[in-house]
Amino acid sequence: MVSVFIHGLLTVLRFSMKDYRLFMVLLLVCSLGCKKSLDDKFLNPKRQYDLSVEGGFNTRMPTQYIRISKPALSPDEDPAPISKAQVIVNDGKSNILFTESATKGIYTGAAKNEPNYNGAYTLTIKVGDKTYTAVDTLRQVVNIVDDFLPLSMKVNSDGTYNGTIPKHTFGYLNPNKWMICYRDIPLWNPGKFDQSKYYSYTHSLGSPNSLYPLNNLKRTFTLNKNENIRIFKISLSERYAKYLYDAFMETDWSGLFSSVPVNATGNISGNAQGYFYAIDVDLRTYTAGAL
Repeated sequence: MVSVFIHGLLTVLRFSMKDYRLFMVLLLVCSLGCKKSLDDKFLNPKRQYDLSVEGGFNTRMPTQYIRISKPALSPDEDPAPISKAQVIVNDGKSNILFTESATKGIYTGAAKNEPNYNGAYTLTIKVGDKTYTAVDTLRQVVNIVDDFLPLSMKVNSDGTYNGTIPKHTFGYLNPNKWMICYRDIPLWNPGKFDQSKYYSYTHSLGSPNSLYPLNNLKRTFTLNKNENIRIFKISLSERYAKYLYDAFMETDWSGLFSSVPVNATGNISGNAQGYFYAIDVDLRTYTAGAL
């Protein structure tokens, strides 16, 4: 009787092991398929754009800069410059004709008219048989006032000054973009498209979420009393300010307790991304001790 039970038990165990091996093989195949599906979902963009536009019109310099590129489709790729495009900006009075510079994908044009404040600046780009347009309004910047600078200074016992520049400050009457320069921080240059890491922003809208640690986003520095600080204040149209605010909802302010993500929509028509801006710029120079 015992021998029969043992034989039956071994038979059951053998079948169980076969089923187990079969189950593990099927599980492995399914997991590989699911992984590929997830990889495709997260790595492949939901939308593939024809081109991306950066830059626009500024009142600080006569030379204007616009960069046009083909967006990368994976994290391992870099955007590809787009050459041989026709680029025109109309300032409400005449056209500014752009030509491709020595750097592929970057187009430059010379502004000759006085700024058209509160007027529309219209961009037209032709690439092959496709045309893209964008419009932004030039808002005049309110000159820099000492009492409303988005930075703080503290004197040290050795006579040096510690400075703190929060990346985001809320509750201002008008939205603005700022670039505060000192020592190795380069001066603002619209032809340099890698300066975004130096920008700080004042928002007319409130903080997106009081629980998110916005105070961690700041830049600190130490200067001697007589060292110069150059402050660029850049105007933003209402639409440009909203575009930046939406972009920060997905980047700087994204977190566990952040608001529902908002897709930042630029002002370029057609299957294109980015934002063509028209900005007014004010500049003031201070010493560290004067602040």
